[in-house]
Amino acid sequence: MKTLCTFIIFILLSFPLEAQDEYHDHEELTIKMSVEKVLKDYKNALESLDVSDTQHLFSEDATIFENGKFEGSYQDYLDNHIGPELGHFREFTFNDYEVHIRLEGEIAISFETYIYKIILNGENPRIVERQGTATSVLKNFDGNWKIIQNHGSSREIRN
Repeated sequence: MKTLCTFIIFILLSFPLEAQDEYHDHEELTIKMSVEKVLKDYKNALESLDVSDTQHLFSEDATIFENGKFEGSYQDYLDNHIGPELGHFREFTFNDYEVHIRLEGEIAISFETYIYKIILNGENPRIVERQGTATSVLKNFDGNWKIIQNHGSSREIRN
């Protein structure tokens, strides 16, 4: 009888733990989906060749690195690099896109892998295809995830 009582108490006590685990898993999934949305919104802006409304995806003091070069703040990158550069593109698409996210409290660390294709403007448009990766660090600002650091790099496609 004592064993049966112990077993019943164990079963009853385990239900709240399972519920807590399920809640934590659901909460983590919800956060990861919010972080992924920020990253995908930025990718979609690049593909649309219009990054004019992307500042809200980045913190004011976000830092940008590309292919080993410090580009400065996101606003510097927008004004002096990616903004003007997109004006020379006819098309910018991402294929085989994958995103992986790790949560560390109020910080999310992500890496994205992809193949991108750029078709440049002109009479004889040049096509550029590269294998790329990006690492981003995002921070939660009052319920809004924003990129605080981003580093993208690419190389020739290798099998």
